[in-house]
Amino acid sequence: MSSYTRYDGITSSDWNSEGDYVSIRVLGCSGGLSGNNQQGSTCIQLNETTLIDAGTGLAGLSLEEMQRIRHIFLTHAHMDHIAALPTFLSNQFDQQDLPVKVYGLAETLTRLQDNIFNNEIWPDFTQLVESEVPMLELVEVSAGDIISHQNLTLELFAVEHSIPTIGYSVKSEGSHFIFCADCTESDQLAADLNRLAPIDILMIECAFPDRLTEVAEKSKHMTPSMLHRTLAKIPDVKHVWITHLKPSYEKELRNVLHGSRLTVL
Repeated sequence: MSSYTRYDGITSSDWNSEGDYVSIRVLGCSGGLSGNNQQGSTCIQLNETTLIDAGTGLAGLSLEEMQRIRHIFLTHAHMDHIAALPTFLSNQFDQQDLPVKVYGLAETLTRLQDNIFNNEIWPDFTQLVESEVPMLELVEVSAGDIISHQNLTLELFAVEHSIPTIGYSVKSEGSHFIFCADCTESDQLAADLNRLAPIDILMIECAFPDRLTEVAEKSKHMTPSMLHRTLAKIPDVKHVWITHLKPSYEKELRNVLHGSRLTVL
C-alpha cells in the first residue's frame, strides 16, 4: 500500500472551476466487443477533467481531451473498466505539472499495481517520472466516502459483484446521476438507491437474458427480471439508462427491456 494516498478531500484546485453542474458524457458502456459495436466498454466523463472508469470507450476522446483528464474514479478492476488506462497514461508525458489521480478501493488499486503497473505488463507510472511530479497517483477510497467540491458531490456505495466494486452517486445543485457499475440484484442495492433518491438518471446494467439467470447469478450481473424487480423497489427515479449488454445477447435484451422511464444505451 506504500504507493497509495488515502482520500482526504478534493480541493477546488483539483477540479475544473467551471464544473458546477454534472454534464454526463457516456463514452462507452458496452458489455463486450463486436465488429458492429463502436461504443466501447465503460467510460463516463463527468466534466473536462474527470472520468468514471477507463474502459475502451476512453478512446472516444481526442488527444487534447485526454490530456485534460486529471481524475479517474474506478468502480472495480475488471478489464472492461480499466483497459484503456495504461495507454491513456502514455499520452501524459507532456502534462506532468499534476499527476493523474486514479481513485479506487484498496483491492482495486492492489490489482492495478500488482498486475498492470508492475514494470512487466506496463511501466509503473507511480515511479516513472521525468520531473519531480509522478505521472500517476493512486488514491484509496472506500464505500461510504463523500467527495465534495462546490455544487458537485460524489458519494460512494458498495454493490454486489464478483470482486469488490463501488457505485457512484454524483450530485450537483441541479441534478443527480447514479452509476451502479457492474452489479446484481440485492436488497442492499435497492436500500442504497432509495436512501440516495430522488434520482434524475440511474445508470444500471443488464448483461444476460433471463434464460442465462444461473450465469448471471454466478458472475454477479443482472438479467431483465432481476433489473425489473430492482427498479420496482425504487420509485423515485426519473430516467433509467440500461447498460453493459453483452453483444451476443444485445438484440434479445433490447426486445424485452421496455418501460416509460427506460432507455437502453
